[in-house]
Amino acid sequence: MSFNFEEKNNVLVVNIEEKRATVEISGKLKEELLSKIDEGHQNIVVNLGNSDFVDSSFLGALVAGLKKATMKGGDLKIVGLHPPVRAMFELTRLFRIFDIFETVDEALNSF
Repeated sequence: MSFNFEEKNNVLVVNIEEKRATVEISGKLKEELLSKIDEGHQNIVVNLGNSDFVDSSFLGALVAGLKKATMKGGDLKIVGLHPPVRAMFELTRLFRIFDIFETVDEALNSF
């Protein structure tokens, strides 16, 4: 699988393992992410430290996750953005709606 889930300090950490986070994984990620939120994981950290590229469908999956998490009283935070991925967050203005951190530990400590 191109992503995995682990729980740390009652926060669900999603590790994206693909260099290119695109439409090929975004549908499955969105489905599993929303399911995990329904199961009670409202606080989520998405680790993009392995990704050098994200497309609009992947960003859409993240926005859907953020929306559902906040509706349940939680939050979805992003970590590990490489310069090209950070540029996409800036271009799409998503850096304004997501809390973005350098490391997973920083994001975990922010909850």
